[in-house]
Amino acid sequence: MLEQGGMTPLEALRAATLDGARYLGLDREIGSIEVGKLADLVVLNENPLEDIRGTEAVAQVMINGRLYEAATMTEVGSSRTRQPFYWQR
Repeated sequence: MLEQGGMTPLEALRAATLDGARYLGLDREIGSIEVGKLADLVVLNENPLEDIRGTEAVAQVMINGRLYEAATMTEVGSSRTRQPFYWQR
């Protein structure tokens, strides 16, 4: 929606990440990839700077420093099997 409003893809990504963190007063902890910040991020299969809809092509997700396959939420590099989510039971 931000791009439809006239922002470039880069401006839209910045508004959704660093600017949002800054607005909440959390830009020292989240919002960009820097040493000492929390490492929650997504790995995309497409370049969102070429087409903002590339943000929908999520391959992997990192939460609290642990990497997961987006489609199954199975942890990468772990021998543990994921338990079903509550809605899968």
